[in-house]
Amino acid sequence: MISLPIWASAGEVGNFTQVEQRVDHQQGQTGPVTPAKVKQAVEVNDLIQTYDVSRAQVLFRDQTTITIAPKSKVAVESYMFDPAKFERSGSFDLIQGVMKVVVPAAETLQKTSFTLKTSTAVMGVRGTEYVVIYGKNFTVVYSIKGRVCIKSTSAEPGKEEEVCLDPGTMSVILVNQLPSSPQPVTAAVIAAAEGLVTTGINDVPGVCVVSTLPGVDLLSVTNDLMSRGADLDELKQSLALACFALPDTFAFPAATLGMPTFPGGYGQVVSPLR
Repeated sequence: MISLPIWASAGEVGNFTQVEQRVDHQQGQTGPVTPAKVKQAVEVNDLIQTYDVSRAQVLFRDQTTITIAPKSKVAVESYMFDPAKFERSGSFDLIQGVMKVVVPAAETLQKTSFTLKTSTAVMGVRGTEYVVIYGKNFTVVYSIKGRVCIKSTSAEPGKEEEVCLDPGTMSVILVNQLPSSPQPVTAAVIAAAEGLVTTGINDVPGVCVVSTLPGVDLLSVTNDLMSRGADLDELKQSLALACFALPDTFAFPAATLGMPTFPGGYGQVVSPLR
């Protein structure tokens, strides 16, 4: 028997193993959108979208699984599994929402290249388990097992510094900024992050969503990025974009300025940090 690689052109690269409520499955970039079903095939270039109380899980040929939370959208950009050559690779695009990725460690697969990207970050993994949250203009990554290495997709040329997360650490990636340094988090924070795979995240008017996520401390992120050379005005712009506020009215964490706060921990402060 000859073992053939499962290339993108070979059609099915995985299938749905879990579908809860309404989940849309688009075949290819221009194909029809149909309701996803358990055991239904997933191919390269497919798009999967969940809604308020729906979620889905996909199992790939190498036993990698992705779990897609409510109110999320994911594209399968590429996939290859060649057990004869001990190789596997894949690329996913988290367009919105929350996703958990489990890439099983395999000593026999010597060449592994899995990436997950958002508009602000790209993550490379080998054998690992992690949760990624993507909202408009920010990404938050929690490492559960193995190692996740992150680069910003929007940092200035020459400033694409890589940050690697070991188990039990997290990083926040704002638009036009480096990934924040690894921050240790408790088991309770990791559990809360995994809980968002079940519930998704909510955009509540008047709330800075990224500041409400498990373990996220924007003051610490701000201090970390500034200590590594971030420009204050650019950082203020990045935080404002992540929190849906105009740059000239965005407030750094109000506690640092002794100002009143609105839900999400921010005050209406016009002047920048000094």
